[in-house]
Amino acid sequence: MSLKKRFFEQQVEIIRKSSEPLPKIYYIDGTLHMVWVDRCSPGYGMNAQMHPECPECCVVCSPGSYNPSDGSHCLQCDRSLIYGATKC
Repeated sequence: MSLKKRFFEQQVEIIRKSSEPLPKIYYIDGTLHMVWVDRCSPGYGMNAQMHPECPECCVVCSPGSYNPSDGSHCLQCDRSLIYGATKC
């Protein structure tokens, strides 16, 4: 049995006992199903041009950009002067 499969099977037991929301990637009992989420946390975004080695990775927004919500990209904003900005 692969380590990934064992991890998700053990996760099923923990999720059943928890009242927390489901994680973004979880195991559905009886299958090995992963749900890929195309969004980043506020202040982070995907940037294939700056990070071609990992185009689907969420990276901190650079100064001059921001991500106010669970979007997938940082938006341009000349007034944003910090890394990880969530407001313009």
